[in-house]
Order: sequence, then structure tokens, then C-alpha cells
Amino acid sequence: MTVRNMFAAPRSRSWPAAFISGLVVALGFTALWGWHTHSPRIAGWVAVPASIGLALWGLAALSLIWRDRDLSGSGARAARVKSRLEEAAGGELEREIAGRRRHDEEVARLNRELRGRVAELMAVNHELESFNYSVSHDLRAPLRHIDGYSKYLLEEYGAELPHPAHRYLEQIRQGARRMGRMVDELLELSHITRLDVVRQATGLNSLVDEVLAELTPELEGRHIEWRIGELPFVDCDPTLTRQVFANLLSNAVKFSRPRKPAIIELGRIPHGGQPVLFVRDNGVGFSMKYADKLFGAFQRLHRREEFEGTGVGLATVQRIIHKHGGKIWTEAELDKGAAFFFTLGPGEPQPGPGGAETEVVAGAR
Repeated sequence: MTVRNMFAAPRSRSWPAAFISGLVVALGFTALWGWHTHSPRIAGWVAVPASIGLALWGLAALSLIWRDRDLSGSGARAARVKSRLEEAAGGELEREIAGRRRHDEEVARLNRELRGRVAELMAVNHELESFNYSVSHDLRAPLRHIDGYSKYLLEEYGAELPHPAHRYLEQIRQGARRMGRMVDELLELSHITRLDVVRQATGLNSLVDEVLAELTPELEGRHIEWRIGELPFVDCDPTLTRQVFANLLSNAVKFSRPRKPAIIELGRIPHGGQPVLFVRDNGVGFSMKYADKLFGAFQRLHRREEFEGTGVGLATVQRIIHKHGGKIWTEAELDKGAAFFFTLGPGEPQPGPGGAETEVVAGAR
């Protein structure tokens, strides 16, 4: 390393090395001048510091050389570390990509299996519905024959039959008619399952008015206080939705029969940010521990001798609401009434003219 090189790039050297280099050069020139002018005193005065300076200069030079060597060695080590880190990162990235690929392949496989099982389930349900429809349809004729021939026996040979025979034949006729009603409702349930939902903007209050007009014969002699709120306009199938209100209101009228007065409410409430429709009565209610059986076909929570019916109405209601993409649930207490809450789709119902978020308006209808 030369003096010129040391001064050529002073920024790459530390200031002690530059200072020592300058001091050594100055002392060297002073010693040479003393010897040249034959001044031993000057030469002796300068010789010792010059020797020390030369030693320091050598040490500084060695320090710089070793530092450059260390820097070059550090650079090589850094390059090796960087290479290893890149190799490790590359391997980790490859493993992560391979893991994600395996995960995606597993998800795709599970989705294929799920689609296959859904298709199988739909096929089985379709076969069951077809079987249900066929059996129900084929049962109607034998039941009509049983009822018809029993009636014929009573009318034509009633005078010759003993009294117990009359009672047996009447029981046969009642059983055949009850079975006929069950078959008819089973056919209706199957028919509703097959129907497509034809949506259109529908005012629910108008549907309720139609249902109440049909229920008029059942309301004779009854003291019922109706509390019907302003219901929204919704995008639904009006025919199917009308059936929902018919079944729920008919049940409310039936199971509130022992109450004087009976109170039947119909309105909407907010629930989870979405308005929910409800039908509530102060009738006989039921125990919530049996609520899981409520929406099954032919499931009854009361004795047939107390309340007529086949147990298909609520199953029909649930299927219609599910076809709309909605939900239905209930709250009840034995001997204190029941309430049914439902939505008619995942979207939020739109309020009708003058509608409010929560309202139950009392009135007589």
C-alpha cells in the first residue's frame, strides 16, 4: 500500500491512519533534509520520532490491510449466509406451496364427494316423493270404497243389523274418512314440495284478510280479539305464503278455543337486524321439550279427541318457508299459549305503506 493510495481515498480510511501517515511523511522529509545539510543534530532529533513513526505507519498499514481482508472475508461470509438463507427460504416456500397444493386437492376431492352425496340425496328424496305421491293417490280409492260400502250397509240393511253393528260401521266410516283426510294432506304436502316458488311483490295484509274471510265459519259463536299489525310488502310466492297464514291462523283459532276471550296477534318484530313475522295466541300452548317434533308430518302434541287435525299443517308451513329461504321457530308454554316466528327469505322484508319497524295494532276483524 503506497502513500499515494492512502491519500487517494481518505474517506475509506480512519482519521488516525491518515494522521499517522502524514506525520511519518513529514518526519521523513525532515530527516532527509538534515542529512543533506550535514546537520547531525537535526538528523538525530528527527531519527527517533521518524523510527517510531515508521513503526506506527507500518502498524497502521497492516491494520488497514487486515481490515480490508476482514471486510472481504465478511463479505464472503455474508454472501454464503445470504445464499444459505435463500436456499432455506426457497425450500420453505416450496414446502408451503406443496402443502397448499395438497390442501387444495383435498378440498377439491371433498367437494366432489359432497356434490355426489347431495346428488344422491336429491335423487332419493325425489324417489321418496314420487313413492309418497303414488301410494297416497292409490290409497284414495280403497278408502272411498270402505266409506261408501259402510254407508251402504247402514242405509240398506241398518234395520236388520243389531245396535253394536251400527256402532262398528260408524267407527269404520270415521276411520276411513280420517285416513282419507290424512292422504289428502299428504298429497298436498307432496304437491307443495314439488312446486317452484314464483316470487312477486305481495302485501301480506291482503293475504291475511283473505284467510280471515275463509275462516269465518269457524269463528261463529267465538269471542276472539284480533290484534293485527301493519305487515310489510315482501317478495314471495303469494299462493304459498297465503297457505302459511292459513295454517298458522287456523291453528291459533283451534287451540285458543277454550279461552274466552281468545287473543290472536299477528305482526312483526325486529330480530337480529331483520324484521320477523309472528302469529301468537293465548291458547293451550305446549311444552317446549316436544318442540323438535312439532314440524314433523303427522306429529301431534294434543289428543285427537280434544283438537281435530292430522298433524301435517305445520310440516307444510315449514316446507313453504324453507322453499323461500326463510326460517321458522316457536316459543310456547303449556296452558299459556304459543307463538310462531318466521321469515320469508334471507333478505329483509320491506315495510308497507305506513309500516313501522315494530308494531302490533289492536283491532277487530
